[in-house]
Amino acid sequence: MKPHLSVVIPAYNEALRLKKTLPEILSYFNHQQYTREIIIVNDGSIDQTKAVVSQLTLRHQNVKFIHLSKNSGKGAAIRAGVLSSTADWVLFMDADLSTPLSQLEKFWPHTSTHPIVIGSRKIKGANIKRHQSWLRENLGKVFTILTNTIATRGISDITCGFKLFKGSAARALFAQSVLSDWSFDAEILYLAQKNHLPIKEIPVDWKNDPRTKVNMFKDGYRALLGLIKIRLNDLSGLYTP
Repeated sequence: MKPHLSVVIPAYNEALRLKKTLPEILSYFNHQQYTREIIIVNDGSIDQTKAVVSQLTLRHQNVKFIHLSKNSGKGAAIRAGVLSSTADWVLFMDADLSTPLSQLEKFWPHTSTHPIVIGSRKIKGANIKRHQSWLRENLGKVFTILTNTIATRGISDITCGFKLFKGSAARALFAQSVLSDWSFDAEILYLAQKNHLPIKEIPVDWKNDPRTKVNMFKDGYRALLGLIKIRLNDLSGLYTP
């Protein structure tokens, strides 16, 4: 039977985090009435991520594991997970549970009218329990402004890693997408708006994990280049079906 929800979790050197958070994820979904599959995508990790997840897949039939042979980027990992999903709805989220899974309950009431429901840390009602540094927060604001100038329109939080898509829409959008680095969020939302898919933003609880792997300057520079690539890709007809 096709599950109601596919949960895609990208993982690059996440063995320590997943030992803690995967039991929490499984416990949460065990208390839900709908069917689900959990898809963990190992993005070429060089730690024990593969071993940790492999043990879980043996014990839990609804946990799937995809192993990428080399580190290809968060966007590539999520793309692989989404394209292998089978559910009516697809959620992608971070392994650190920076957005608690309980926030998903706020999303379901909007799915009858919106094929895409995304978390936002920047609209009224959001609750930031642990902030990023001043510099990171303000660079994030600059990136949002640039994204809404170059690519998307009117989205308050481009990079929040908690996004729910109607399954058919998710698979169609990620099949069109080509970017694999941190600009993949902007590309997916740009493609959604290009295809006239309504997007609903929901304020979420969020807690910064200081062990983030994002390099402010290197990844920020790549993300800016990614925004330019989005427009060039569109102009060249790459996103035309």
